[in-house]
Amino acid sequence: MRANGAIGDFGRLMDVLFRRTTPPRLPDPSPFLRATDDLRRFPAAMLAMLADERHPDRGRATEVLAEDHRLARFFAAQTDAIGAEVATTADRLPELRRALAVAADEVGRAGDGAASFEAVWRVLFPEGVALGDDWDGAVERLRQRRSLEITASNPAPIVDPIREVLFTSNVLVAPINSNQPAAYWYDHPIPLDARPEETELAYGLSQLNEAIGFELDRHPAWRGPLTVVLSVSATHTGYEQAGRELVARVVTALSPLPHLRVFAFDESLTTQLWEVLVGDPSGDPVFGVSGLYGRHYSFLKAIAALWSVARDDRVRATFKIDLDQVFPQRELVAETGRSALENLTTPRWGATAVSSSGEVVDLAMIAGGLVNQQDIDRSLFTPDVTAPPPGSSAEHTVFYSRLPQALSTEAEITVGDTAAPLERIHVTGGTNGILVSGLRKWRLFTPSVFGRAEDQAYLISGLGGAGRPAYVHAPGLIMRHDKANLIPEIIRRSESAKHVGDLVRTRLFSSYGAAHKALLDPFTGSFVSRLPQTVSGLRFAVKALEYERPDTAAGYLAEGARRLENADRLVSQLSDVVAGERHQWDRFYDAIDDLESGLGSQSEAANERAARIRAILDTAKVGD
Repeated sequence: MRANGAIGDFGRLMDVLFRRTTPPRLPDPSPFLRATDDLRRFPAAMLAMLADERHPDRGRATEVLAEDHRLARFFAAQTDAIGAEVATTADRLPELRRALAVAADEVGRAGDGAASFEAVWRVLFPEGVALGDDWDGAVERLRQRRSLEITASNPAPIVDPIREVLFTSNVLVAPINSNQPAAYWYDHPIPLDARPEETELAYGLSQLNEAIGFELDRHPAWRGPLTVVLSVSATHTGYEQAGRELVARVVTALSPLPHLRVFAFDESLTTQLWEVLVGDPSGDPVFGVSGLYGRHYSFLKAIAALWSVARDDRVRATFKIDLDQVFPQRELVAETGRSALENLTTPRWGATAVSSSGEVVDLAMIAGGLVNQQDIDRSLFTPDVTAPPPGSSAEHTVFYSRLPQALSTEAEITVGDTAAPLERIHVTGGTNGILVSGLRKWRLFTPSVFGRAEDQAYLISGLGGAGRPAYVHAPGLIMRHDKANLIPEIIRRSESAKHVGDLVRTRLFSSYGAAHKALLDPFTGSFVSRLPQTVSGLRFAVKALEYERPDTAAGYLAEGARRLENADRLVSQLSDVVAGERHQWDRFYDAIDDLESGLGSQSEAANERAARIRAILDTAKVGD
């Protein structure tokens, strides 16, 4: 089949999906095209243009996309990009050409929804088809893929995690009623005018303080207090210092926190650290906290390497948590026999292993899991993500990420002790750590352009060379996720913006992770699509038509168009961005190596530099 035949089959497939009355189906674009005061006419026009050439409203769709409106120009460009992508990809991949032909025929026939879903998914979401109907079998097969053979345990595992592990978390803040548009999107930032004791930050710190007290009662030989490093990032430029002041107010309101020492870093302090350690930044330093999630995520890892050399050589690892998550210590001990931090003393963390595919891996990283607050009474090992059958949304016709996410959650995350250790690919943004030796060896980072799945992008930066870094699963290291009860209204308001983040994620990951899709499947790999423009563009348009209120859809369309246009720009520059940031991180770690060498030889310059770094770190301390 020639590429133009593939386009014809794609158009026929779309046309049939509009005309179906049972799932899987797409919303009929025709009613929206006639609503001249409804912005949903623009995504409807794109959908109509992607249908068969005989679509009755093709002429009206052409008129809509010719309007002098930003969304008209956006969806006209998306229409062209999708057509080009389908043609070129089908010409390159015979399996896609065949899938298109089969789907166009299959979906048009009478039959059950499951068969039609599978036919469409073979084109747009083959990762879902690959899971099959045997859920338990798919779980077991994935666990086998993730199994490890330890060839050498860590000869010097963590002994006192309170003293040896630097705990980190991110504090995200937003001004109220700012006249300026947000520079960065975060899913649930803390309002700067919030009462300190009512913030997510206060909740997380007080719960962490209690958890560490539990550990010290259980382990008299361990030494507190725990050092906690916080990054402070603002949705709007110019509010970073105000965010740091909010942290100070929270710590004061909670005082005393006898088991914690809290340090908060805004962009000013991280810039000072960079300039003292590295010198001339030669462009924007990558070591910082202002920006998308990827930037502060990398900082919260890298800070431990600097801390261990310049301030406290007892620090051997870092572990990140989220502030809406807590260690349910009593439930952990009752169900697993271990407290939270006892999981960090395993000799598996830092071991060498062989993966199921025969690769030698360095288990420099460790990952735990989550249980939702409302599920913990059932078991700590209740998956926090489950997958209801597809069909509740027209968007499931195109892509249903919850399915592979639920599978990998069950297979990788909510797993207790097993005979064989497991490798983790799917990790959560909190509840994971890395040894300082691993930081300095692998020099991992998340590119600063990533605003979602920053934890997944972090791992990808270390793939592709001889050997590779890997996460070892920590069975029983479960944190309770309390956000549904803690900040329900903020979560509800952020749902549409979070959805846009998923679309951006598809475009970025399809470029950044393409070479590693086989390893990253099923969940992370499902965002590595052979048709990223098509899948994300269709999801965007269909989601807009599913909103009941035109004004709600209008807000979603405005934000989505802006962020997807930016994503396309970033994809075109991604290889250069990654190469440039890798060079900057090499400068950072080379400077740490040089500092350590100088301190070892009692260099006066190195001692003076370390003293200046310690002074900046001291400035970051908040509270007594």
